[in-house]
Amino acid sequence: MSALALRGVFVLAVVALLAGCASGPPPARLMSIEPLVGKWQGTIAVGLGPPQFYYLTVNPDASIVATWGANWQWGKITVNGTEGARFELDHITSGTLLYYSGPSGKAIQMTPDFGGWYVWITPVK
Repeated sequence: MSALALRGVFVLAVVALLAGCASGPPPARLMSIEPLVGKWQGTIAVGLGPPQFYYLTVNPDASIVATWGANWQWGKITVNGTEGARFELDHITSGTLLYYSGPSGKAIQMTPDFGGWYVWITPVK
């Protein structure tokens, strides 16, 4: 299968995943950092590249460490009592963090303010 065909299959898979997520529960309102504290893992999609494994550690003081591939970033999460918490990584990237909690489990979605990548992670078991 050619690289272009594989890319097309990946784009269709992401669209199907997003459509499935859209029918799930709405994001939970975060009143504290507590539900987010711990280790999370999932994938990051950067541009049209293949998904990569993504790992996030959220500490009780709201500091975070994110790793994927050879990349390491440090930052913080600001919980403001609304559905979308804010994250900042290395003082250069910021965006919205949505927390989902429902019958099928917990998940975090991270989307930067200026696009370019997308993260979907679940708790490490």
